[in-house]
Amino acid sequence: MSKPNIEATGKPTPIAGCIIFLVILGMVVFLACIGWYSYHENKDAIISISELEKDVPALASTDDTSATEALDAKVDTFSNAVRSGKRAEITFTVDEMNLAIAHYPKLKGFRETLSVSQITDKSIISDICFTVRAGFDGLRYVNATMTVEPVIAMGSVFPIVSDITPDNENPVPAKYTKELPTFLFSEYRKDEALAEVYNKLSKVTLSDGKITILSDPKMPIEGAIPENVDSERDRAFALFGLLIFMLTTTVAFLLWVRKRKQKAAKQSAAE
Repeated sequence: MSKPNIEATGKPTPIAGCIIFLVILGMVVFLACIGWYSYHENKDAIISISELEKDVPALASTDDTSATEALDAKVDTFSNAVRSGKRAEITFTVDEMNLAIAHYPKLKGFRETLSVSQITDKSIISDICFTVRAGFDGLRYVNATMTVEPVIAMGSVFPIVSDITPDNENPVPAKYTKELPTFLFSEYRKDEALAEVYNKLSKVTLSDGKITILSDPKMPIEGAIPENVDSERDRAFALFGLLIFMLTTTVAFLLWVRKRKQKAAKQSAAE
């Protein structure tokens, strides 16, 4: 019995299968190299701006109950007015901002992490100690001074980081400065318990060492949150998904080749 001409029938040949396999393998290796390079690039950048020891920023003491009660009264008055659809304004000093971080459970994530040191007419300057992970080498700490310019975006106060100066004075990559605000503050915007008040803000101003926040229902909510860490994370997931797809395709191809060889062996045995 004569063997069929595989090339003439248009069915896949072993050479075509090998070419497909090599192309897929090449793409997998390429993506793996990109991932390896990105890993080391980020790891080296994090090590350069961080330290092994943490320098915890100091906050205001909550032992003075009269201060915490006054802060509660101020925040409650503002919150009730906003919920009622009225025009409301609230002002915080440096000490009140630090007391709020130390006092309110919603802000406990900033304790031992951030302390406001100064409010100028253009920005808020803070001492920070952010925990970071340098690849698989364990935890490190970014001890630095951070300068932010608060703006209103989608009804919330959103901090635009204009400068981060580590204590070791090494330069911070621009992408970290850009992504940091959303990484730190996005969860507060998504918090439903805070949304009914702090997603209805209209204006923020800095003057005389204070920050003033205005909520006016007559003012339109404008502005969009700048591109943030979510978009960067989405790109990472897309790359990871593509890598998984290529690996899955490669495995499927190898299984197909194996099955085809087994079938061909059975046909040869039958002949």
